[in-house]
Amino acid sequence: MMSLKLAAAFLILIALGGFLQFSYDSNIDYFAEHDAFVSFPTSKTLKILSFGNTNFVADMLFIWTIQFYSSLHIKNRFDYIENIFNIITDLNPQLRAAYYYGAIIMALEAREFKMAIKLLKKGSRNMKQEWIFDYESGYYAYKYLKDYKLAEEFYLKASRNPEAPSLIKRRRAHMVYVRDDLELALRLWMEIQANAKTQVEKDAAFNHLYQIKFEIETKALGPKINAYKERYGRYPIHLEELKRVGLIESIPKDYLGDEYLYDNKTGKIRAKRMYKWKKLF
Repeated sequence: MMSLKLAAAFLILIALGGFLQFSYDSNIDYFAEHDAFVSFPTSKTLKILSFGNTNFVADMLFIWTIQFYSSLHIKNRFDYIENIFNIITDLNPQLRAAYYYGAIIMALEAREFKMAIKLLKKGSRNMKQEWIFDYESGYYAYKYLKDYKLAEEFYLKASRNPEAPSLIKRRRAHMVYVRDDLELALRLWMEIQANAKTQVEKDAAFNHLYQIKFEIETKALGPKINAYKERYGRYPIHLEELKRVGLIESIPKDYLGDEYLYDNKTGKIRAKRMYKWKKLF
C-alpha cells in the first residue's frame, strides 16, 4: 500500500513538473537575442575532478561547444571562445577536431583570425604529426590578414611534413611570388616544375615561371629604356637599339622563347600572356 502511495506521489510530482515547465516555456522566447554567462573551472581543476577521464570530459565539452556556438541568438557567445577551446585542448591535447573546428568558429564566425591562428599553433605543437594546422594558419594569414610572409612561413612548415600534399609547396611558392621575392619564387617554381607528377603541377609551374621571368626582365629593362630616352630624347624604336648602344648585351625573350611586345611610344613592355594574380591579393 505504501509503495502505491509513493508511486502515485511520484507521478503527481512528474505531472506537476511537466505542467510548470510547460507554463514556463509558453512565456519564454528561447530564440530571442540575449546574453549568456559561461564559467568553467580551470583545466587543472577539471583534470582532478575527471578522476582520470580527461579525454571523456574533453569530448563532452567539445560536443557542448558545437551546440553552444550553433545558438546564434546568444549575442555574446564569442566572449568565452578562447578560454573554452583552451580548456578542451588542455584536457585532451590530441583532440584534432577541437583545434580545427575551434579555429573555424574563431575565424569565420567571430572574425578573430589571430586567435584562430594561435589555437592552430597550439595544435601544431601538440600534434607534430599533423600538417593541417600549419596549412590552415597559412590560409588565414594570407586570406584575411594579408600577411604573405607569415603565410609563407606556415606553408613552408606544413610542406616539410612527409604526409603533406604537394599543393602546399605550390601555395608557399605563390606566397613568395605575391610578396615580390621574384628570384626566390623563380627557384621554387623551377623546383616544382622539375618534380611535377601531374598536369596540374606542370601547368601551375609553367604559368608562374612565364610570369615571373617576364617581371624580372621588365624590371631590369625599364631603367635601360629610360636611360636611352634621357640620352637620346626618345624611347628606342626597337629593343635592338638598347643592344646597339651597349645598354644591354642581349634582348630577353619570354619563357616560350618569343619576343616581348614593345610599345615605342610609352616605352612599356608586355608579354603575350599576362597572369594578374597580384591584383587578386
